[in-house]
Amino acid sequence: MFVALALAVFKTTLGVLSGSMALQAHSLHSFGDFLTKGINLASVKLSSRPANSAFPYGYGKVQFLSANFIGLSLMAGAGAMLWYNLSHLGSGHVRIPEFWAVFGALISAGTAELMHRYLRCVGEHTNSPAILAAAADNRGDAYSSLAVLAGILLSILGWVSADHLAAILVSILVLRIGAVIAWDSIHGLMDGSVPSHQIEGIRSLLALHHPGIRVVDLRGRRMGETWEVDLQLSISSQVTVEECYVLTQELEARIAHSEPHACHIRIRFIPESGNVSEMVIIDTASAVDEFADLVERPSASAVLS
Repeated sequence: MFVALALAVFKTTLGVLSGSMALQAHSLHSFGDFLTKGINLASVKLSSRPANSAFPYGYGKVQFLSANFIGLSLMAGAGAMLWYNLSHLGSGHVRIPEFWAVFGALISAGTAELMHRYLRCVGEHTNSPAILAAAADNRGDAYSSLAVLAGILLSILGWVSADHLAAILVSILVLRIGAVIAWDSIHGLMDGSVPSHQIEGIRSLLALHHPGIRVVDLRGRRMGETWEVDLQLSISSQVTVEECYVLTQELEARIAHSEPHACHIRIRFIPESGNVSEMVIIDTASAVDEFADLVERPSASAVLS
C-alpha cells in the first residue's frame, strides 16, 4: 500500500518536472492503487472474522466486494485519463518530455512487477480473491509503465504526440484490466464454482482411496478464501450408520489435507439402488400426510404450539 503511495508521489513529481503527460496520467493509476490497497487491507481483516449466526459461512465474500471496487475504480480512473489525453491531443497541447522521465518509467515498471510477483505468491497461498485482484492490478501497472516508457522515448526522438498516445494506450489497458477484475468478482458473488481442476482433484482422490464408492454429485462454490464442497456418494445399502459416520470423518480429513481451502465439506450418502428424486418425493408426500393428520386432531393447536 505504501509502495503504491510512494510511486504515485514520485511519478506525479517527475511527470510535472519533466513535462511527461504519460507519467502524470500514470500517477493517477498509482493513487487509485494506494486507495484500493487500503480497501484490500480492510476487506482481508474483515473476512478473517469467525462465522456467527448471521453469517454461518463467515465473511469471506467481502473480498469479492473489495475486488469489485478495485475493478470499478480502475475503470473510472482509466476513463478519466483517456478523456484527459484525448482532449489535449484535440486541442494541440502537446509537449516533449525531458529525457530523465525515462528513469521514472523504468523505476515504475520494475517496482510494479516486483509487487505483482509478491502479491501473486501471497494470493495463491491464501486463496484470497482480493489479493489476487491487487496482484493483477500491479501486473497491469507494469505493462502500462512499459507503454509510458515507449511513449516518452518516441516523443524525445521526434514523434511529439507519442507521449499522449502512450497515455491513451495506458488508459485502454487499465480499463480492460479493471473490467476483468470486476467481472471475476461478480462471478464470485454469484456463487461461482471452484476451479474445475480442483474439483477433478477431489474426484481423483476418492477414486484412488475409495474405488468402491461412486460419486453421484460433486459441486463446490467459493466463499472468499475458502470453499464449500457438496459431495453425494452412492454406497452399498448394507453399510451401517456407524460405518457411514467413520467414512465421513475419513473423507473430510483426506479432502481437507488435499485441498486446504475446502473448509466447509458436506457429504451425503444414498444406497446404490436408490433414486434421489424418488426418495425426495416419497419423503415429501409422507411429511404432508403426517401434517394433515396432525391438523385434523382436536389437540392440533396445542401440538403446533
